[in-house]
Amino acid sequence: MALGQEVDTGFLKSIPDLEFEPDGTLRVGPNMMTGHAGLFAGGDMVPAERTVTVATGHGKKAARHIDAWLRGTTLRAAPKHELATYDRLNPWLYTETIQRRQSVLEPEGRGTTFEEVVGGLDPEAARYEARRCLSCGNCFECDACYGACPENAIRKLGVGKRYEIDFNLCTGCRVCVEQCPCGAMRMIPEPVS
Repeated sequence: MALGQEVDTGFLKSIPDLEFEPDGTLRVGPNMMTGHAGLFAGGDMVPAERTVTVATGHGKKAARHIDAWLRGTTLRAAPKHELATYDRLNPWLYTETIQRRQSVLEPEGRGTTFEEVVGGLDPEAARYEARRCLSCGNCFECDACYGACPENAIRKLGVGKRYEIDFNLCTGCRVCVEQCPCGAMRMIPEPVS
């Protein structure tokens, strides 16, 4: 468990337009910017849950907003895709594997040491567990759609850039959707004019 730290914001008191909470943290907007233009804050410095996960998320979010602010634009969050339910998954690509167990310190040894009770996973086991992820709704570029398309309507755009569909070649046969193991593809009807 990550334990949050108390924040010392005394050195910021002379900066105009900053607003402080009673606990000394800085008030920020949804873009992680303080009341002083161009000054962003996150983690233990703002009112939030004080964990490593939240602080990491704040850093990622603030970095995107800082980049947009420096470019003179406003960040528009990408639309979140719909949750892929099990009926949209095609688990043909995945093999059934047994979950790796974390080492656990026996009860009689817990009172005599400062060792972690739950030892976690070693790097190899962690990679193994990560590969068990079904990537529900998120394309992980497995090339199943690319390989299955009989019309060559799907083009690979390069690592991390996913695919593009040439609708001039696509016949709507649905083979790509049926082969997608993680439910990242959907067919929608064409609008009738």
